[in-house]
Amino acid sequence: MYTIGEFSKIGGVSTKTLRYYDEMNILKPAYVNNENQYRYYSQEQVLEILFIIELKEYGLTLDEIKKVLEDKNIYFLQNILEEKLQEINKQLEEKIKMQSRIERKIKKMKIGGKIMESYKTLAVQLKDRAPMTIISQRTITDVQQIDDLICNLYKSIERMNLKPSGPVMSIYHDKEFDPESTDLEVCIPVNKNLAVKNSRELAGGLHACTTFIGPYSRFGEAYAKVIKWIQDNGYQIAGAPFDIYIVGPDSTDNSDEYVTEICFPVKLV
Repeated sequence: MYTIGEFSKIGGVSTKTLRYYDEMNILKPAYVNNENQYRYYSQEQVLEILFIIELKEYGLTLDEIKKVLEDKNIYFLQNILEEKLQEINKQLEEKIKMQSRIERKIKKMKIGGKIMESYKTLAVQLKDRAPMTIISQRTITDVQQIDDLICNLYKSIERMNLKPSGPVMSIYHDKEFDPESTDLEVCIPVNKNLAVKNSRELAGGLHACTTFIGPYSRFGEAYAKVIKWIQDNGYQIAGAPFDIYIVGPDSTDNSDEYVTEICFPVKLV
């Protein structure tokens, strides 16, 4: 038998953590002395604590680890690990894209680029957009999850045997933007008038629009340009702005080549 101090060294965790594992019914001591409440662990539990540490390194939550230990279901663990692997692959892809962006930035600076420079001249146009039927999904979410929302929306359209009639869009309903908790609606235009749960008509009318070429992280420049044009030309914002992703990550790995139309519904003051 091992004391809790000895077992903490074996597992490479604190005694406080071992007590917490006991409370959570993740790993209980093999024996507790009734007189002094000292905890003791068995030789068989050495593999258990090492397995728990291994699973934590893989990114499993304590609830997931508890279920793995309780059920000892190899398929459950396999599914979780496959999900973790998908997350890692996605993170690696994002890191590679970021690496490319940094390399391009360094290259521009080496040939005389400025530390901060404006993107290409942005022209704002007043458009009278026609109403359109869209399939949409609206939720409060972190903007980093937009790719997952778009993917799920495309799956919904496939299940309904519909075809998109235009690029995917995102509508921002918040008056004040919070990237970690934003009222976001992703939508895809379709060529049918539908009476289904996720369909609605996106209103037409006057919109101040600009086409931005570059990474999504630089959208602020385009938004500022459109808002200034609205103020300077006697209009006011009349609804939630939206982005139309004409060229995106599904078409190119170079974020400098992304093409997005940014639109604000407007009306005369």
